[in-house]
Amino acid sequence: MTAKLLWEIGASLQIVVAVAHFLGTLFSQLLHPTDKNLIEQMQTTLLNVDKKATQWNAWIFFNIAFALLLFIVGAFSFTIAYQNFAMIKGVTILSLTQIVTSLIMIYFAHKFSIRKVRTAFLITTLFYLISTAMG
Repeated sequence: MTAKLLWEIGASLQIVVAVAHFLGTLFSQLLHPTDKNLIEQMQTTLLNVDKKATQWNAWIFFNIAFALLLFIVGAFSFTIAYQNFAMIKGVTILSLTQIVTSLIMIYFAHKFSIRKVRTAFLITTLFYLISTAMG
């Protein structure tokens, strides 16, 4: 029961991060470059793949897509834990996939010096790891 709860907490944290990222992208400037000239340049720079798309629109879309996909993964993980914990209890392909993916996120967040993201994924992954070990 405790392992299940830990997994649900980890998945819930992932959902919270996803919602914060989504709202932060659309309704704040937290994910915007601090250099206003760079923003202007991104807004006027076209992409090779689509001459109607700007770098700025691609940046905003990427952040929205990341948030939505992170939300889907968190919701999927929570739903499995809540409805059928046996599927991820202990070492399974699903639990390992979630943990390995989270570890990769931690690695790249650390490599690119995004401390808040690294910390959020580190906490989430610890919940997943402890849950799996208790499995």
